[in-house]
Amino acid sequence: MDDKLKLAPWTIGAVMAILLLPTAQAAHVVNACGHQDYPPWNWLSQGKIKGVCAQVVQELFEQQGIEVDFSYVGPWARCQRNIGKGLVDINICAFINPVRESYSTFIDTPMGHNDQVVLVHHLRTFQFEKWQDLKGKLAGMVLGVSIGEAFDTFLNEHAAIFRVRDPAQSLKMLQSGRVDFVPMGRFSARILIEMMGLENEILILPTPILVGNLHISISNHSNLHHLLPAIEEAMQSERYRQRVNQLLNEYTQAYLEEWRQVPSAEQ
Repeated sequence: MDDKLKLAPWTIGAVMAILLLPTAQAAHVVNACGHQDYPPWNWLSQGKIKGVCAQVVQELFEQQGIEVDFSYVGPWARCQRNIGKGLVDINICAFINPVRESYSTFIDTPMGHNDQVVLVHHLRTFQFEKWQDLKGKLAGMVLGVSIGEAFDTFLNEHAAIFRVRDPAQSLKMLQSGRVDFVPMGRFSARILIEMMGLENEILILPTPILVGNLHISISNHSNLHHLLPAIEEAMQSERYRQRVNQLLNEYTQAYLEEWRQVPSAEQ
């Protein structure tokens, strides 16, 4: 009986290889977060963050054998806190500022570029050519949103900021005259103005505040830092830039289509 149960050494090795195969091939899963209302770059849809930033992060990390979970962890301010605590590994796209640099490591190469522009009401418009033109004015901005360290500092020193829950609320305040202007990414502004039917009321002033560089960052508590050089190398290719432009068009249309399917009472 014992002789029949014995396995040849090569058989034992083959069995062990089969048993270990699923573990060796299983992807390492990490979690990521991003702004929940910043289309087409990212937005909340069916319990997950989707958009250009999410798609880019998914593709870049998949190349390194990493599966990314985009399940919603909460609004933007909570996303930042979770990155700082190490509860989330990846911030899929954000502007660099000192606070964020204190708890995360940014990839130097931008994942995308999004001009930051000034939105005004057409009856209360003003000339904007330089930041100084905003001195003494009241800006409407979403909680936790940064336009970059230099401009954030300028607003804190020379203007006033009224913080709101979401971008739509900031445009409603602009519409009613409760704020003088709203700084926002150009792509998101175009989408939001169309969605709210404000094409005849809200203007995007032609001169940008700045050309905003969006960056991927990794929590300082994460064990993914060794992957960053390979990911950055992939981001520096012409193929990558073409892919981002393609995704901007795709996700702009995807967001508008998704919005049109929502019952009017919910919009």
